[in-house]
Amino acid sequence: MADGLRVDVLLHRLCLTRSRNEAKTACEAGAVTLNGRDARPSDNVAPGAGITIRYPARTLELELLELPGKNVSKKQAKELYRVLRDERGREAW
Repeated sequence: MADGLRVDVLLHRLCLTRSRNEAKTACEAGAVTLNGRDARPSDNVAPGAGITIRYPARTLELELLELPGKNVSKKQAKELYRVLRDERGREAW
């Protein structure tokens, strides 16, 4: 685990979900993909990974640049990934 973080932990630390449980639920609902395949909450993510999150009214595709630490502000979190696509209006979970 030294070279990555669990997907559910990562999404919460990057402030992309309100909680780790919400991230876990999103993964289990098929709303999160990791490098083009459905992500499980326990999948390990390392820098360079491609992540797509389908929110109820938005699809966000990003590339992870750096792993977040335990206490990251929203502003700091946005510097740890690059948005590849941000599309509004799709239903997922």
